[in-house]
Amino acid sequence: MTREVKLTYSETDGISHPNLRISNPSTPPQPPLGKYGRMALNHLRNHYPHLFLTLHMQGDLMKKMSEIEQEALSKMEALTEQLLRLHPMPQTDDTLERTRHLNQIKETAEELILNDIVFKPR
Repeated sequence: MTREVKLTYSETDGISHPNLRISNPSTPPQPPLGKYGRMALNHLRNHYPHLFLTLHMQGDLMKKMSEIEQEALSKMEALTEQLLRLHPMPQTDDTLERTRHLNQIKETAEELILNDIVFKPR
């Protein structure tokens, strides 16, 4: 099964140029990447350039980064809740102590997220 392509040409200064148009299938606009999606994108670009280029040429790069972003956010929320159950908030009126405890839990969850999801080549 062969497909015949008919081209039209335009002439400029005695040279015939084909009238070509690159068509892109319309894709719904993606929301901008968040923190983890941008981190994954930069990591992929800097450490795995061949994979970065392959995903980019296939048109799957931003979709993949968006998936990583969503996965990281949902895992971050679940890990934070799990760590809070294991290490409950201190029962004190000291706001700084409570904030310090919550920040430590979030940092621990984020470290796990970065190693398991964001900086993992796919």
